[in-house]
Amino acid sequence: LLVISFLVSILISIFLATTVSRPLSRLTRVADAISKGDRSLPLRLNRRDEIGQLARAFDAMTQKLDERARYIAELTANISHEFKSPLTSIRGAAELLMEGAADDPVAREKFLKNILADSQRLDRLVTRLLELSRVESDPAPNEVFDFPALVQEVVLSRSGLEVRVEVATDRTRVHGRRAHLASVIGNLLDNALQHRAPESTVTVRVSEGAKGGLDVCVHNVGAPIRAANLLRIWDRFFTTRADRGGTGLGLPIVVTVVRAHGGTVEVESSEGAGTTFTVRLPAHSWA
Repeated sequence: LLVISFLVSILISIFLATTVSRPLSRLTRVADAISKGDRSLPLRLNRRDEIGQLARAFDAMTQKLDERARYIAELTANISHEFKSPLTSIRGAAELLMEGAADDPVAREKFLKNILADSQRLDRLVTRLLELSRVESDPAPNEVFDFPALVQEVVLSRSGLEVRVEVATDRTRVHGRRAHLASVIGNLLDNALQHRAPESTVTVRVSEGAKGGLDVCVHNVGAPIRAANLLRIWDRFFTTRADRGGTGLGLPIVVTVVRAHGGTVEVESSEGAGTTFTVRLPAHSWA
């Protein structure tokens, strides 16, 4: 009995070492490598037990970290590029003023206007970046609120006479992040007001979606978006109106907020029909 118990203990130890200890040791080595900056060691444990689930969750976490690192690197490169041009312009104008251009009233006024315009663009970029950062990192919980009332509030803060609000549903209570959805409506309104035809009206329509969700359409009449730009309008810092205050961050903020709520954003633009941005939130958005 003693020999049999000893052999059984050895077999159990071998079994535990093979099925538990070794995978956990590998998980420990991979976690240690990740903490040192090496993310090239996947677990790849094809198991269906709890250890396999832990390994797959660990791989998914590593993949998310890689995606986040690439996002931050890309955003940093974009910010550097967008800030470099106005900073270079400001420095050039300041150097010319120091070298004697300040003695010429016409040249002085020209360079000072350039410095002011570039500094205002930098201020707008910083404001938008802070808004984007707040949207991505804000841990504010969801709340229940009256969505048409929120739309009216945002419209009045812009220009109530140039915007018409239509509510085509009896359901008005929405479950989500109020401040973030207000940012979505505000950015879409700003975009529509900038590109509308003179003396035309922007329409905001709130309705129930085809699958019971929430649809918000912002429509303006004006020149259509060029086909080459339709695929780029969602890119950070892409704008065709940098000289008129455009930062290229409004629509990326819209996409970030809508995706965080589980929805999608679509755009349709054609000659004569105008441009319509449609935000589609899932059915659980209704409270």
